[in-house]
Amino acid sequence: MLGRSLFLQLIPPFLLGTFILTFILSMDTVYKLINLIVSRGVPLGSVLLMLLYRLPQFLSVTLPIAVVITVVVVLVRLSNDLELTAMGASGLSPWQLSVPVATFGLLVTILDLGITLWMQPAGYAAYEEETLRLLRSQTAKTIRPGVLNYDFPGKVLYVESKSPNDELEGIFISDTELRPSSMVSLSSKGQLLIREKERDILLQLKQGTMHFANVEGGYRTMDFEEFQYQFRAPQLDGSQNRKVWGVSTMDLIQSDQYFEEQTRQREFQLRLTTPMTCLAFALAALTIGMVDPRRGRSNAYLQALALIIIHYILWSFSKELTIGKEPMKAVVLWVPPILIGLWGVYQIQLSHQNWRGPLEWCWDHLPFKNLSSPKT
Repeated sequence: MLGRSLFLQLIPPFLLGTFILTFILSMDTVYKLINLIVSRGVPLGSVLLMLLYRLPQFLSVTLPIAVVITVVVVLVRLSNDLELTAMGASGLSPWQLSVPVATFGLLVTILDLGITLWMQPAGYAAYEEETLRLLRSQTAKTIRPGVLNYDFPGKVLYVESKSPNDELEGIFISDTELRPSSMVSLSSKGQLLIREKERDILLQLKQGTMHFANVEGGYRTMDFEEFQYQFRAPQLDGSQNRKVWGVSTMDLIQSDQYFEEQTRQREFQLRLTTPMTCLAFALAALTIGMVDPRRGRSNAYLQALALIIIHYILWSFSKELTIGKEPMKAVVLWVPPILIGLWGVYQIQLSHQNWRGPLEWCWDHLPFKNLSSPKT
């Protein structure tokens, strides 16, 4: 019954913490999507749909952090209310106390696995499709006759007229920064084509002339019947194009048509190891939250913050080690959650033996530790 009560107490702060962390993490994306409504006239429904497609990415990051915050906050409250003391007096050992916490961490891990293995790639794929659909409808709208258009990277476009079927007439296109090697193109007519498979834009010009200059001061022209400018499709929200994130997990395992083996293995291991952090954090945060009521709660919160930072450093370092390496080197991504989990098990065993080990001694003798301790 005590374990069940502890498990149920973890749920409300976890939901609240996940909501707050996800909201904070999504603020930058929300700002960029709102800018689409203001600057490009994108419908509100499309913007909300794009935000929904990005939600799995945010959750895959916030769930492990929410686990740390939840376990520490709940156990600190139980410690200050002397409920942990009462549980210990009733014969509940730290290992028994770890069962509901580990179960909670395992359930969140399974949830996060579902997000990273299925929902996140599906969300990215749907997000790219929605972006391409908006790109198809918005690009033609942003080109207005008699107005300079700077939507194409490094180019400025001007058209005299546009027909109802979006055919352009009287086209002028030039580099935004004029250099001795710049090129200016004039065309009587043209059309914008969006290629879905290549995810790029073709500006197809017909019956025109290109004007060239060179550093020696020379000048020449070239007439053409048909010429194409190729542009990478701009990301409407300002993010980079990350195609591998939108590949389903099964395609990531089986297909090698578009991505190298190293890239596929690295992405696959990332999708597996990120959720495992939830279970590792639950084990590591257990003893952090078991504080002496007389010592205050600040130390526990500082240790929780240090745990998150240390994991991020280990994760970033292991991720860098996998770049440009053999496919099997991607297994190094398992090191951070394994180390954090083993450290948590070690701390639980120390608490079970009621022995203050070297890690606690080091923490008590940190220079800034006394700054957060309550004054008597």
